[in-house]
Parts: sequence; C-alpha cells; structure tokens
Amino acid sequence: MTRLLLGVLGVILLAVVALGVMWLAGQLLVGVGVAALGTAGVLLRLLWFVIVAAGLGGVVFFVANAWRPTRPVPFPEFPGKAGHPAVPLADLRVDARGHVEVQVPEGNAQEAQRAER
Repeated sequence: MTRLLLGVLGVILLAVVALGVMWLAGQLLVGVGVAALGTAGVLLRLLWFVIVAAGLGGVVFFVANAWRPTRPVPFPEFPGKAGHPAVPLADLRVDARGHVEVQVPEGNAQEAQRAER
C-alpha cells in the first residue's frame, strides 16, 4: 500500500511540476509577446517620424534651391582693392588651390578696369 501511495503521490507531484512549468512557459511567452509588440510600436512610430522628416526635409530642400537672389551678392573678403563692385556668383571661378578668378563679360570690361584703379 505504501508503494501505491508513493506512486500516486509521485504522479500528483509530477503533474503539479508539469503544470508549473507550463504556467512559467506561458508567462515567458506573454513577456516575449509584450516585448515584441512594444518594439513593433516603437519601430512604427520611428518609421512615421522618418517619413515625415524626409518629406519636410525634401520640401525645405526644394524651396531653398528654388530661391535665387535677384541682385549680385557682394563679397566682403574679395581678393582685390577696397570698394571693388559686387561680382555675380556666375562670374566667379575658384580653382583647386582656392584662388578666385573673375570672368568679366565683354560689356563690363571698362567697369572692371575702372574698379582696378
């Protein structure tokens, strides 16, 4: 009879341990699911932010490149004499060593000579 009771007690103990292991595995899977769901939520918000930031950045890039000054831009540190007239950006050339060369149109040659004096 003792063997029978120990056997039944062993089966009950084994069933309780198995149920505990199953409960623990379920808790672990719930934790993994919550972590995966939270990560997916964060990544979706990050994707939304990246899409909005890229769109706004593209709009800013487009607007910034569409703007063109209507007047020549003066260069305060122009390598020449003081009082040199402003040179349009299209007329400036910079070589690899950083030297600035001014391309003077044909009609403005007299003005350029006057400015050099």
